[in-house]
Amino acid sequence: MEKTYYYVKQLNGDYLFDNFPIELKYLVINFKECRNTINISIGGKELKARIGLKKSSEFQVYVLTTESKFINRFKFFKELVNSSSSFIKPLLSLQQDLKDKHEKIVEEFIHNATSLNTYSIQDLFFLIPQDRLIGNINKQKDIIRQIIKEKPNVTVDTLLKQIKYSLATKVEFSVFERTLKNTSVLQKTEHSIRPVVLSILQIFISDFDKKNIEVHLGGTEKVLEIDFDSLFVSLYYIFDNGVKYCCPRTDFKIRFSEEKDSFDIIITMVSIEIKESERNLITERNYRSKIARKINEKGLGIGMYRIIKTLKFNNAKLEINPRAFPMTKDNKGIKYEGNEFRVVFCKQNKWI
Repeated sequence: MEKTYYYVKQLNGDYLFDNFPIELKYLVINFKECRNTINISIGGKELKARIGLKKSSEFQVYVLTTESKFINRFKFFKELVNSSSSFIKPLLSLQQDLKDKHEKIVEEFIHNATSLNTYSIQDLFFLIPQDRLIGNINKQKDIIRQIIKEKPNVTVDTLLKQIKYSLATKVEFSVFERTLKNTSVLQKTEHSIRPVVLSILQIFISDFDKKNIEVHLGGTEKVLEIDFDSLFVSLYYIFDNGVKYCCPRTDFKIRFSEEKDSFDIIITMVSIEIKESERNLITERNYRSKIARKINEKGLGIGMYRIIKTLKFNNAKLEINPRAFPMTKDNKGIKYEGNEFRVVFCKQNKWI
């Protein structure tokens, strides 16, 4: 079958892409400019071919063809080679767009998985200090047995949290895999919303305790039809941001409200100041306020963006209301205010 093949490299020689048969890639490595036809073998079949090279200011294209119209007329072949860069450039642009898109998706996943791993390691090392294990590697099992004996309650709490972290990691993989697909298959089932919120909130209780933040969870018997995995990710990062950016020695409150056309999870906290100019920016990917950077300089500005993105799987949105209640605090030079974050579930097919 007659066909034309392309092999594209950057000017420095770095590979970009190609559709050359693997047995013919040697022609690029050993390329020599030639007006004459050459003999090649594809799949055991001997064929006549032409090969040429076109260099642009950005890349170089090797063109190999077995099409008879280009084999028989060198003039047509030169036109094919000279025009190759004009349609290769849009393909390179598309390739870069796809690469950037997938790099962002992978970056989000790495950010989320790293966050979970950090919490997990911190809790394990709090229970079993690393220096105690390194100090005597031959008695590690004995040391761990002694710690479990001395701290049975802390051990149980740590194991329970490790189970939750494992579940959260599983959920992250599930949502990450779903994000990569062109069409997302949602697994919506009925859930009592309060236990769902509580199961995720429990992961962060000890972290709130460390900052002397008192957590309050209101009551509701509401049942919603939701995709659990994506909602898990959404709420996980709301609570994760709460731990990072709430003022110590304040209250973190969660209540539920049923409106005419929606059901809301309302989260109020004394958290870092949100300027009016930042209100619509903080959910943009990679945006971080000066205060957020001051508190957590290693952040990537992905968490809030991720919340918005995953809430869409549940036909929900996030409303941010700065200064929702009168409260201002200053802690270590950081200004905090009374802010409200409202997860709004729009009317569903299954509304119980």
